[in-house]
Amino acid sequence: MGGHGINTDARYMAWLLDFLAGEGLDADALAGAHGISVERLYRPQTRISDTSHRGVLRDAQARFQGGSLGLQLGLHRSIATLDQLAYLMMSSATLRESIEHGLRFQNYPGRFSGFHLVTAFSEIEGQGCYQIHAHDSLGDLRLLVVEELLAAIITTSRWVLGRALPVTALKVDYPAPDHSDEYAAIFNVPVQFDCPAIQLFFDADILDQPLPHASPQSAALYARLCEETSISRNQGDIAWRMWRIIVDNPAEPPSLEVCAALLHCSVRTLSRKLQAQGWQYQHLVDQVREIHARRYLSHPGLSVTHIAHQLGYADSSGFHRVFKKWTGLAPSEYRARLVS
Repeated sequence: MGGHGINTDARYMAWLLDFLAGEGLDADALAGAHGISVERLYRPQTRISDTSHRGVLRDAQARFQGGSLGLQLGLHRSIATLDQLAYLMMSSATLRESIEHGLRFQNYPGRFSGFHLVTAFSEIEGQGCYQIHAHDSLGDLRLLVVEELLAAIITTSRWVLGRALPVTALKVDYPAPDHSDEYAAIFNVPVQFDCPAIQLFFDADILDQPLPHASPQSAALYARLCEETSISRNQGDIAWRMWRIIVDNPAEPPSLEVCAALLHCSVRTLSRKLQAQGWQYQHLVDQVREIHARRYLSHPGLSVTHIAHQLGYADSSGFHRVFKKWTGLAPSEYRARLVS
């Protein structure tokens, strides 16, 4: 049941199948059709392969009659699927601290791992902003996966805050789907479709207010447990482990030799493992820089020249060329479309 593309543990798949069964689908047949042993789901270390996970989602999406499967999965997400991470976020002192924990361990729960789906956070002119980067490798599941994550942010925020997240705006980078009328009841704001980025904004005044379940001792315990679990779960996900190294300083990323030493393997072994996951070192560096660039360009006070230097480019012209290669837009065009 192992696999490279999706970092899904048994608890998430067990919950997913239970949810689908509750919606009238034959969950056992769905699991069996994609090589998933229901009995093995009760073993904590069971992993679900990329092929199996995508297959279940595709079949469920085709059979689901309750509107958007992605939105419903996010809205009904069980606290059990986040395990210790849910309790870490809830016992944090503030929402800001909770978000930091959630992003640090964002590939901890059963979701698409590595760089298929990455969430970043910024504070922009009095607004908190989640920015979601969904890779084209998600293919026909991209909309479902993004909608699940957006709705899950609303659900987990309610756990953490004890009340609704005060959403102020939602922008997405895809056309309005047939079920777009479902968005209003979930997010309580008009949605802007066909934007250059996926961004969920909320009132930043709430970021530093004390949380109702804050507990420093509990938070410290759950942080340690999450770190230990994350290390053991992601031992085989070499791309994600390298991401954690590169993201600390994208302007001066460590060499492949340094990464290999940090990961206690040879350069040859590291390169082979990356290639097996469909990555090359420079592609990882570029993706980290692209995600940072998109986030920095959301800040109107940062000049393009400053952003270029922050990302390790000697001048803005080099950054201009590579950003246009990534997005099809010049940095200034991308920024203009963000605020239009």
